[in-house]
Amino acid sequence: MNVTKELEKWKADYAACHTPEEFAAHKQRFTAFLQSLSPAEKKEFAQAFKEGAKQSAKEAKELVRTVELRKEMEHVLPFASMSYIAQHYFGKTRQWLYQRINGSMVNGKKALFTSDELQTLSVALSELGDILKNTSRSIARS
Repeated sequence: MNVTKELEKWKADYAACHTPEEFAAHKQRFTAFLQSLSPAEKKEFAQAFKEGAKQSAKEAKELVRTVELRKEMEHVLPFASMSYIAQHYFGKTRQWLYQRINGSMVNGKKALFTSDELQTLSVALSELGDILKNTSRSIARS
């Protein structure tokens, strides 16, 4: 038995459920399936299930991180030049920066900021804020 494929099948079956009756029927089928496994197969299936759960938790954390970043950036996006930030702080294109802000799929993988890139983005926004404040103060003194 290919436990990874079997687990994917059960996950897809569960995801297709919409009503309490469908969930109950899935649970009944899944319980019967688990009872039909040998002790070695149960152990192998449990390990695959555990690894799948870890992967799902990792993906959920990445999604939360992306949503939180996007929410924070919503205040800045209308007036800050993402082209300028991308080019001057990362040496990249505006599209590259937006892909990470939005958590877009690029070459089959979710585009996310590394910890260093998040630090660079923080520095960029801080420096731009300082420039705006200094310019405002200069204008006010004129």
